[in-house]
Amino acid sequence: MDTKRLAVLSGGYIGPLSSNAVLAMIPVLKTEFGASAEEILVSITFFMLPFALFNLFSGTVSDVYGRRKMLTIGFLVYALGCIFCVLSSDLMSFYLSRSVQGVGYAFVNPVLLALLGDLTPPQERGKVMGYFGAFTTAGIATGPMIAGFLTPYDWRWMFVLVAVLAVLVSIWIRTACPVSRPNPDALRSLKSNVLTAVSNKAVITLCALGFLAFICYMGALGFLSDHLSIPPLSMDEEAVGLLVGMSGVAGMFAAPLGGRLVDARGRTFTATIGFAVVDMAFLALYFSTNWVHFAGSLLVFGTGTAFIWASLLTITVEVIPRLKGTVSSVFNSSRFFGYSLAPLVFAPIYSQGGFGMLLLVGIAITFIALPVILILKAQLEASQSDRTLAS
Repeated sequence: MDTKRLAVLSGGYIGPLSSNAVLAMIPVLKTEFGASAEEILVSITFFMLPFALFNLFSGTVSDVYGRRKMLTIGFLVYALGCIFCVLSSDLMSFYLSRSVQGVGYAFVNPVLLALLGDLTPPQERGKVMGYFGAFTTAGIATGPMIAGFLTPYDWRWMFVLVAVLAVLVSIWIRTACPVSRPNPDALRSLKSNVLTAVSNKAVITLCALGFLAFICYMGALGFLSDHLSIPPLSMDEEAVGLLVGMSGVAGMFAAPLGGRLVDARGRTFTATIGFAVVDMAFLALYFSTNWVHFAGSLLVFGTGTAFIWASLLTITVEVIPRLKGTVSSVFNSSRFFGYSLAPLVFAPIYSQGGFGMLLLVGIAITFIALPVILILKAQLEASQSDRTLAS
């Protein structure tokens, strides 16, 4: 792995490190702000909604003004949001600080994806997107784990750490990656680029799959920490952090394997396997009763999601080759809207039916995704045929 791509991949680690850390902080933040678990989880929505909204055009803007400039701005705003979290004195100020984080990282995530597409030849994209998935899931894994370790001292230390890392990674990317010249002429086509992406049937279907995958993921993981911390399980913060991070640990190892499977067996085949594995993980979680059962189920869960993202992210930079940044923006916006809405959608289900009912709804959503993958496969084959005829 060359230095340029390694620098970009490291950027994919930073966002999930902060966003998911809250999952291990729920018991402490409930006491700190005098709030319920559902109210603390809304902080994820405050992070993810602006993140999803600004994702819609940040990659497109990077097509015009350059990847490196957008990444520098995004990381600095993200670090500033972390500092605001440190200074938060009540739940509302914490919500607003999380929103600043979301805006900042919105100018990072899709741009990283587009930059990887720029730096990677087609025959290696599945593998590299698998590594990107490994780095993002490493953030998912280690965020709750590090937060679980730091929270007994002071939960604010987690956000201080993330702010420092964001600045350091920004400097590394600026040093390692080439400068791209601004293209003012491309600004005139910005609107048409977005319209081209959102009117493409394969892009729409791809976005639907990303939305379904993340609403399943966050629906289960978001309420898991509260489920583990209350009777009859009554686990402490460190145990909760370790368990919540298990899915990310699995993803760290499974994502490169998923990327290789993408290159060897195809994009939609790998996505199908991924959703099927997630379905099995939900079923295993439903019957879990102790730490070992939950750990094993979450390892399976992380493996399935890693396969899903390795396939979908590869398709993202290939479906419209000349608009990698634009499609990355549209796709990331759609899937992270699923992430942001999950706490709101699943909160009443969790309150009324408990964690078991929440998992049953997740199983139903994974079944919906399977025929959607078949639709995407047909659309991609038709698109490839059209490009072959045009050439």
